[in-house]
Amino acid sequence: MSKQYGPFHRTGEPGGPGCQVAALPISGKAPDGTLFAAHLLDAGTSASELELLRTVAKGMGVRWGKDDLGWWAVVPGKS
Repeated sequence: MSKQYGPFHRTGEPGGPGCQVAALPISGKAPDGTLFAAHLLDAGTSASELELLRTVAKGMGVRWGKDDLGWWAVVPGKS
């Protein structure tokens, strides 16, 4: 396992950089065999896993932060 970590932004607010991604429409197969539409997101070789995760969370409308009880996240639901 690599000993290189970061950059991490742990000051109680999301912050930190995201990255540009390319989206490729794909089809996936569920365990029951039905096909579903999805998108494969490619951040390229220069982005970190953390930057990709920040980008995906922001695109989904996830809001997160930290308070006296610890880290929290709000994920939008389907209407």
